[in-house]
Amino acid sequence: MRKAGAILISVLLVLLLPLAIAEDSAKVDKAYTCLEGKVKGKCSSLASVEEQSFALFALAYDSALAGECKSALISNMKNQECWPKSACKVKDTAQAVLALNYIGADTTKPEKWLLSQNKTPSDLIWFLEIDAKDATSCIVKYETNSTQNIISMAADKKLSLSGNGNCLSLTNGNYWLQIAPSCLGRKFRVSCDKDFYTALLYKKSNSDVWHISSNTQAASAGGTTETTVNSLCFKQGGECDYEASLWATLALQQDYSIESFLPYLIALAPDNLKYNPYSFLNILSPSDEFLSNIRNAQNPAGYWDLGSGRYYDTALSLLGMKEISEDSQVLASKDWLQSVQGTDGCWPTVKDTSIILYSAWPKEPSSGIVDISEIDYCEDFGKFCTSQTECSEAEGEILSNYRCKNGLSACCSKQALSKTCSEKSGVNCASDEECSGSLASASDTSRCCIGGVCEKVETPGCERNNYACRANCASDEEVKSGSGNDCTGNDFCCGLKESSPSYWWIWLLIILIILVILAILFRHQLRLWIFRIRDGLGKGKGAPVMQTRPPFPPPFRPGMPRPMMPRQAPIQQQRAAKSKTDEELEQTLRKLKEMSN
Repeated sequence: MRKAGAILISVLLVLLLPLAIAEDSAKVDKAYTCLEGKVKGKCSSLASVEEQSFALFALAYDSALAGECKSALISNMKNQECWPKSACKVKDTAQAVLALNYIGADTTKPEKWLLSQNKTPSDLIWFLEIDAKDATSCIVKYETNSTQNIISMAADKKLSLSGNGNCLSLTNGNYWLQIAPSCLGRKFRVSCDKDFYTALLYKKSNSDVWHISSNTQAASAGGTTETTVNSLCFKQGGECDYEASLWATLALQQDYSIESFLPYLIALAPDNLKYNPYSFLNILSPSDEFLSNIRNAQNPAGYWDLGSGRYYDTALSLLGMKEISEDSQVLASKDWLQSVQGTDGCWPTVKDTSIILYSAWPKEPSSGIVDISEIDYCEDFGKFCTSQTECSEAEGEILSNYRCKNGLSACCSKQALSKTCSEKSGVNCASDEECSGSLASASDTSRCCIGGVCEKVETPGCERNNYACRANCASDEEVKSGSGNDCTGNDFCCGLKESSPSYWWIWLLIILIILVILAILFRHQLRLWIFRIRDGLGKGKGAPVMQTRPPFPPPFRPGMPRPMMPRQAPIQQQRAAKSKTDEELEQTLRKLKEMSN
């Protein structure tokens, strides 16, 4: 019986799946229709440059609406170089540049204005590392050849420092060299008498988290490495503005080098989680660590809520996961977005609706826009859309005269390298092992453990019962108590709320059996009732009802011939053969009994 029920459910799912897909598509179409109605003829009166920019992103497929929002943005521009007209801001200018770039408009002047709004952040500390297999002596030159330091490295890797330079000082137990803030931007030339390598490291003030720069070099004995610290942020009001730096760095990725802005964004990300920094960083410099941070911030219900609102935060997170659009967490977030979609098709604001549609269900810009016809798309010419970091690792060249269709990536002459787990300095975990670091995908495995080890752990009873152990259960879940639903630590065993067991198919089968039995027991009455209905339908409304037996014979009088009574047939002959209907009913009952065994 269970097997029959499972088969029935599977058939229903197969039949309903196209309907579900069609329903999702209808919701997306409804959202676009709603947004069109809110923007058409009103783009210039939208609340902010941000709303105008996001609306242009979402509606670029419609040449008329895109043209209207483009005109609205241009009219709100100050001196043809920044937004808004009333007082230029880095964030607004960056968002407008991204939107206009998306439709192929010329943004040369605004991009140059953005680049001019940079400064050196004061809350990063930089270090120079020199390392070699054997004890060695090195010379570090900077400013002029007459200014230098002599570095001696002992067998235990400890350093000693001498010379007339004042840019370097010993730190971290004499293993590294700290660079003075006044020397940032200067070029350090290092030469050693043994094979060696140099690297730049940095960290935020008052933080124990160290980061290594991508500027790592190696040289043979007598060779030279050249290292320069370029650390920048984007300022607003004279001070570094973290959110503005995120948007401005993203806006400049397609045409300018952004390497000097990444250290500031990476080091200060933990202090600025409300701006969803890891979504930006995973676009600018994809890494398993950034992707893991995005994943871990998702609510079990499918949304992100980091401080800027669930709709906006979820949309930005989807942008950061754009390269894995079929990921289960991405699909879960899309389901949640549609579950909270308004009856008119929109989400609460034009800003929310626009960024959600562009992030989750984007449409390519219309060829009807004049600017679009002049775009050379990177993908159409056999080039590769990627980040600047990945392009550099593949030893490719950024092609600024091409555009990527997603409006965010840079065009690279070479394809990004596909790394194995070992190349990512990771360990492949078995299916029954957990990673103490970050679990990522590699070219040879989907369970690559980065920055940790693989440890065998016993699956909690809760998860063996197909539930999930969480710190807090979602709104549509309840705590599953009981001895077999244990979790480790203080987690709760969470499962979907169930009002009653889903045994509907058993009850349906029981009802069918009862109906069949009743039909057999009262088959004669049922047949009589059917005949009456059929005769009534045949003669029409108001037709006399035929008597079911002849009237009583008239009373007998003397002289009248006695009526002949019909001879009674033998009992054996009175038993009529089973009708075909009776046999079919009994066969049906017998089959149902066999299925229940």
